[in-house]
Amino acid sequence: MRLWINKCSDDDPIGKFKNAYVFSVKRKGSTIYTGLNDVWLMMGKKEIPSLYEDLFIIGLSIFAIDKRVSRKNSFDNWTRKLEVSIPVLEKEKWDCVKEKWENMLSFLTGDIWNISFRKSYDIFSKRNRSSSKRIDISGCTCVSLFSGGLDSFCGAIELLSKGESPCLIGHNEYPKLRKKQENLCKMFCNKYPKQKTVFASFTANSRAPKGEDGVLDIPENTSRGRSLLFLCAAVSIAGIIGDGTRIYVPENGFIGLNIPLTNNRKGTCSTRTTHPYFIKAYNEILDLVHINHRVENFFAFNSKREIVNQVKNTEVFKQGARLTISCSHPCLPRYKKEGNKTYPKNCGYCYPCLIRKSSMLDVDAFDGPYSQKELTYQFFSNHDNSDTTNDVAALMSALYRYENMDEDELIRLVKCTGYLSEDEISKFALLYKSTMCDVKELFAKDQKLIRYIGVD
Repeated sequence: MRLWINKCSDDDPIGKFKNAYVFSVKRKGSTIYTGLNDVWLMMGKKEIPSLYEDLFIIGLSIFAIDKRVSRKNSFDNWTRKLEVSIPVLEKEKWDCVKEKWENMLSFLTGDIWNISFRKSYDIFSKRNRSSSKRIDISGCTCVSLFSGGLDSFCGAIELLSKGESPCLIGHNEYPKLRKKQENLCKMFCNKYPKQKTVFASFTANSRAPKGEDGVLDIPENTSRGRSLLFLCAAVSIAGIIGDGTRIYVPENGFIGLNIPLTNNRKGTCSTRTTHPYFIKAYNEILDLVHINHRVENFFAFNSKREIVNQVKNTEVFKQGARLTISCSHPCLPRYKKEGNKTYPKNCGYCYPCLIRKSSMLDVDAFDGPYSQKELTYQFFSNHDNSDTTNDVAALMSALYRYENMDEDELIRLVKCTGYLSEDEISKFALLYKSTMCDVKELFAKDQKLIRYIGVD
């Protein structure tokens, strides 16, 4: 499939892209829209450097394509063949890393990418006005992605505990989540008054592109490219803070490694953005185009339980941990009409919630409310063969597999996630063991459930 990205102006696709589907990034009438340019303006920037703008436009384009091109049209219902023309200001520099982009994106989304960069003179970030609102990032020493989940919350605590003053970057998916993120940031400001904590939130979304065949109106729900967009946004803000500003993506290594729970989940939709291979590839692209910022995950070899235990005694953790949202469908209470005040809320039975529960075994008193608090055999049997317990069943299968595998099989599973050094393979094998022990302890809270799994 061929796709053409327009920036600011409406250029007609040419050459092999003549019949391509067209996305547009404009302030009015666009099919891809974002509020990050307003954030730049609130930070006092009427225009950002061309390389930083290009990086964001590339990330935004990948995000939109990943979101709007359905995998159902591909030969295997997963792998899409995507040819895309993206307008950039610094074409020569991006041409030099074209293959690296394609390889990195293939690893990230599981698709076959062919990217063409074309010269553009449109400046998306340029604004001729000032903003009445102000985001004061003076004094910030780093940027950290902040979803409002438990890992990013603990990551912010870790940075503040080490004397950093972070600018926390979030995605404004819906107002109630943003409110929680803002409240957590206020807690940081109150608990660490000698340092600075700033929260910046941006929007991004996409409508269906148009082509000669009509509108590409069947969306895709896997959205692996979404987290790449956040990284590109974070780099642009790091550039405003200052040259060399570090960017952190705090996420536990178990989720970052992302070993499929079962064989039929090998095409998993989960992010690969914190896998070491991806982070190395992304940093290499930044280096080659001379963007002087690095992305790091200092939790790469920590289990979620280890992360929690590092910060569990801080006052801000005790106060704020219960407000964090780790759930894959936090708005479910709203759809079930449980009341407007009950969402976003952790469901308690999706994969992220189960790993969250296993991480909080030592600090249960501080854990937040769940739609399903207890994980019991009765709950599982009552919802057997339903979407509700799909993740519970998959994690139970993963635990059974782990209990019956040898060291060679574990090493094989780790290696299958992507290229890793021998040292990384050893560390991830230990991490996997640690997390599966935590999962077993979680399931063992109900003896009938652990006996059903067959690992008692």
